[in-house]
Amino acid sequence: MLQSPPSEDTLETTAIKEIVDLPKEAQEFYILRAQLQAMGRHDPVFFAKYFLGIDLNDFQVRFMRLGTKQNLVVCGNQVGKTVAVAVLHIWHAFYKINLGGDPDMVAEDQYNTLNISPVGRQAKNAFKYVVAILSSSFTWELEGKRYVNQCKIEWFLPPGGAKEYQNLIKFENKSVFYCVSTHQDKGASIQGDQFGYISYDECVQSHHLKAELDARIFSRIARLNGRLDLISTPDDQAHSQQYWYNLYSTAKRHRDAGTIGEWALHTGYYDDNKFIPYEKREQFKVRMKRRNPILYRQVVLGDFAVQADRMFLPEMIQSFWNDELIPTEPEAERKYVISVDWGVADQGDATVMKVLDYTDIINVVVVDNYEKVGGDPIELMAMLQHKKLHYESEGSTVLVVLDVASLGGQVFRKMLLHLKPIGFPTQEKANALTYFQIRLRNNLKDKSKLSEEEKDGIKTMKSFYIHEDENQLAAYKIDDKRLKQDNVMVLAQLAWFLDKYLFKTETKTISLKIKTGQKSPVTRGRRSARLTHNSKSTAR
Repeated sequence: MLQSPPSEDTLETTAIKEIVDLPKEAQEFYILRAQLQAMGRHDPVFFAKYFLGIDLNDFQVRFMRLGTKQNLVVCGNQVGKTVAVAVLHIWHAFYKINLGGDPDMVAEDQYNTLNISPVGRQAKNAFKYVVAILSSSFTWELEGKRYVNQCKIEWFLPPGGAKEYQNLIKFENKSVFYCVSTHQDKGASIQGDQFGYISYDECVQSHHLKAELDARIFSRIARLNGRLDLISTPDDQAHSQQYWYNLYSTAKRHRDAGTIGEWALHTGYYDDNKFIPYEKREQFKVRMKRRNPILYRQVVLGDFAVQADRMFLPEMIQSFWNDELIPTEPEAERKYVISVDWGVADQGDATVMKVLDYTDIINVVVVDNYEKVGGDPIELMAMLQHKKLHYESEGSTVLVVLDVASLGGQVFRKMLLHLKPIGFPTQEKANALTYFQIRLRNNLKDKSKLSEEEKDGIKTMKSFYIHEDENQLAAYKIDDKRLKQDNVMVLAQLAWFLDKYLFKTETKTISLKIKTGQKSPVTRGRRSARLTHNSKSTAR
């Protein structure tokens, strides 16, 4: 081994072709250095421990060694996820992961990584960890002792490279690390750049997670086919909780089945963090369990806990979706019903229309959806008539259910009398919600374990995926008027139509057989005549 290795300046300016001209000890040093760098490139855990001089906990090791490009990281609190994210950004920037081509050209090319979070403070935490690690000032506690890292690549962060006021760090090799909050602009500030790695920390706190992913984030990794990590602890009060649960449950289903889905699921637990002393962890868990058992499962285990004031549990909402992502075109000889909740104010509630296929009244399916905020009432009525005509295929029938509780609802009903609309009575709201909730609960039942008679009584309701339905069902509280409820009520109206209106209006033919005990037809005729005579006498 080289006893007195060349300085870092010499290492950075010496060309590979000149190594053969160096003394043997220097050659050995360069060979060893190349081997170590190659190991670091293929293993970020080795890179973190050897080059950055930091220790890692179990969760961080699992997370950093993921070989998948799209990762869903669902974890408890205080598992060390932000530190792991900071290390991954240094690793990507140091090696310019996914940037291929001639090494000399790669060295001169700019390379970007991005950390975003709906919470500005959370985004800046990753920034601070990167600076602390590269300046050998990152500390941790283990088994009662305090440690500080010894970074071997401090030169990678040049003087003045960390620009906190601009939320970026410029590294020595022309790589740039950006930290951005998405709270205000849905991620619009990241437009125009391409990134080799994007981490979205505490993504569940986003107000528009799905919209951000679809419109802004995925397009930012297109050129380099970069890695994208969505990382968060579940939070019952967060705006994107149900969408986060949707991604989680879909990824979990693929993982359990051993199949490849859009996202690879990875989990982490509070107890994974060995840097919190065991005694402190146990004491905290006891305190948390006493204070709020539901929140305990969220904080410690990373579970999707739900408070008691929610009417629809996450698994019930998730069970509502079938495998379709778009509306289903009309079919012949089907039974359809359109449920409508009107809203014509430009800044008020939306007009919502949903088409339900109830041909099989036990297993019904929402096949179409329309929503519009504001608009001309005439145009809205025209849309309803268009939907009705569209689904009236050969032999198909289409009924219409309207909310007529308000004055506006009554006006719409009168103007649409030719459609013979069915009025939804306001006093049936509680029952309608119950009918809908029962059908969602039935979606969760394993029919393979039921008898044929039991299956006949299990009424279900499914739908293609509708993001606004997901949001409103997840937030729904019966007495909270501040929340949007239009989609929920349209679904409840459909359940009322199925399980109350049709049941009440259904005409049943009953065959009545009177057993007289007489065997002779003649005798039966005489008895029938006596019954008729007595009946007339009574009437008089």
